[in-house]
Amino acid sequence: MRRALTVAAVCVLLFVFWLQMLLALPKLSATTDEVAHMPAGYTYWATRDYRMNPEHPPLVKLIAAIPLLAINPKLDLSWPEWTSAQEYNFGYGFLYTNDADRLLFWSRVPMTLLATLGGLIVFLWSRDMFGRDAGLFALALYAFCPNLLGHGMLVTTDVPLAVFMTLALYLSWKDSSSIWIGLATGAAMASKFSGAILPLILIGLSAWRVAAADDRRRQAISETRSLLIAAVSALLLIEASYLFTTMPWTYVENMRSVNANHNPNHQFYLFGRFTLTGFWYYFPFAFAVKATIPLLLSMVLACIQFITKRFINRRGELIILIAVASYGGAVMLGADELGVRYLLPIFPLLFIWGSRIVVELRTRTAGIALLVLLAGWQASTSVRAFPNFIPYFNEIAGGAKGGIHYLDDSNVDWGQSMKQAAEYVRNHGLQNVELLPFSPFDSPRYYGISRPPRQDLETYRMLISEPPQPGTYIVSAHHLIRIMYIRPEWNPRNAVDRIGESLWVFRF
Repeated sequence: MRRALTVAAVCVLLFVFWLQMLLALPKLSATTDEVAHMPAGYTYWATRDYRMNPEHPPLVKLIAAIPLLAINPKLDLSWPEWTSAQEYNFGYGFLYTNDADRLLFWSRVPMTLLATLGGLIVFLWSRDMFGRDAGLFALALYAFCPNLLGHGMLVTTDVPLAVFMTLALYLSWKDSSSIWIGLATGAAMASKFSGAILPLILIGLSAWRVAAADDRRRQAISETRSLLIAAVSALLLIEASYLFTTMPWTYVENMRSVNANHNPNHQFYLFGRFTLTGFWYYFPFAFAVKATIPLLLSMVLACIQFITKRFINRRGELIILIAVASYGGAVMLGADELGVRYLLPIFPLLFIWGSRIVVELRTRTAGIALLVLLAGWQASTSVRAFPNFIPYFNEIAGGAKGGIHYLDDSNVDWGQSMKQAAEYVRNHGLQNVELLPFSPFDSPRYYGISRPPRQDLETYRMLISEPPQPGTYIVSAHHLIRIMYIRPEWNPRNAVDRIGESLWVFRF
């Protein structure tokens, strides 16, 4: 009976996680990166040509584009944007000359399933280390995590990397076949180039096992053989993600294009400050305001318990802690400061490690009440954020409304609220709205928003150079963060409404 109830609880939590994403899909327009990723994936299948979006490996884009093979959307390779590999301009044209909403929905569905697989892995690893109750607690935190929900439904690379990296580490801890470890590692590397740190982590873990062995020579031979088998398996999967049309070193060559399309003059923003050079503490700060309070509290309790009780499962916990430190350090050193989404691969690992608190708390009534409180708090956070998970901020930061005082870019807006903006404009009978969207690829006209015939840059200059003319203005939080420090009229307190928690409405 207990086993049946556990299976039922796991299935319910996984289904609820998936359902939240599925119900949110029709409400959200394309995010900026999806404009490049989804069309690129379809061109890979249709042409075996990988010129589009080389700064990201192809696996996720291929998976997302599988449903499009049945839809068979229009693909015009005579466009100059195809010849010159202008991925965003080409993707914009491909998306919005077809049924954009249909393509977005069906390409996002595989992403939701992949993200749901991550929840199952979290449960299994936490259960195997700390027991059934800990597994359910870790899964509950995963299933109602706004950050994973917000990005797990998108045709982007961060959550797939999180899933495959967690799977590879779990299989390594379980001493599974080197072939399966290699395939999971290859999937992580073929999802996002930052997954290339995973082989280094696995090599380090092998070296640790050799150092701890009684017969180091024999262990070294065994570990070397296992690593070679895993390496061959990973290489085969990476080559398969390129449909065996390129040479193996293409992957390494494409790594050079990472961040190549980022604006070198972009000013990074953190807590009211702008800089071109960034902040060394950006990602720890972003995690502190974007992670849910239940996750933060479980981390604090787990650290206290670790200091007083030490390891519960030494090898498994060390694998997790080493992976979190290694990946988090790599992100802090090498990633542009554009969003907490770069840290998403450590979220499942933190859910697993944090569930160690269940081992002790479940033995006391007050402890059980605390666990129920944390899980319930996490669930209510997700429900309140639906469907606007991307601009979520925790209560410490003042929620989504307060987010603009702390972070910028994909933390506050990524172009996903354009459909909601169009509905807002229709419901309020607005005409010729002054709109400043997140990026020029948000396509407000596709959704029927009537606006003056000017470019976004012209609108931006107009808003900061002269007092506002009478009318309604809808401004992306990304831009409001900048103009609110230039002219007092754009103080967030003067806004009359918010759309999707990411677009601010002003009326003068």
